[in-house]
Amino acid sequence: MKIAFIINDHATEKPNYTTPALGYAAYKRDHEVYFIGVGELAYASDGHLSARCKTISGKKFHSQITYFKALQKAPFTKITSAELDVLFLRNDPSDEIDEREWAQNAAFIFGEIAMQDKVLVLNHPSTLANAVNKMYFQHFPEILRPKTIITRDEEEIVDFFKEQKQKMILKPLQGSGGKNVFLMDKKTEHNLSQTIDAICRDGFVIAQEYLPEAKNGDTRLFLMNGVPLQSKNGNTP
Repeated sequence: MKIAFIINDHATEKPNYTTPALGYAAYKRDHEVYFIGVGELAYASDGHLSARCKTISGKKFHSQITYFKALQKAPFTKITSAELDVLFLRNDPSDEIDEREWAQNAAFIFGEIAMQDKVLVLNHPSTLANAVNKMYFQHFPEILRPKTIITRDEEEIVDFFKEQKQKMILKPLQGSGGKNVFLMDKKTEHNLSQTIDAICRDGFVIAQEYLPEAKNGDTRLFLMNGVPLQSKNGNTP
């Protein structure tokens, strides 16, 4: 199969990231693998998605690192959605907020064009577009998420802080990767107003119940048709 991965940019993608790991796994199974930066997407006059991309073949690589470093040095080639079997939307829109706002929704738009050519697009463009900010968590059952308010009203946040016995999390509605996330408690209460102002400069503020279990990290899993994928030893990856 011909499998393509959309990433933010070839220069910023790291060889040890998950997307290169997926690409390397497909490469080892003799699939043709292509990597496309968001800025290399295009719409052709014949109605297909077109893209400048990088691919590598004809050599056996023994690690994900050497494979992807070699791919980054490869020359650009072209591919269209008429040729593709699978397209993975793996770019992070939140990384584009400050400098390349045009790139935030590009993968969704072009992914929909690829679907018209019967390309299997993962993640689905429309559902991925709904998850560009943290509001989508509020559609999950209450048992799966901390108590939350989303507002720009400082008074509401202060009231919530008191309700949470002076311990809560503040973070922006947009963004990911733990950026601008603050733990507010009795020791930092004197900075509460300043912290709210700083987050409000970029939009809405999320105030959340503090969960002590968060110190142990989170658990991530892959779903296929709503079912968690399991590894050969029976554990969820």
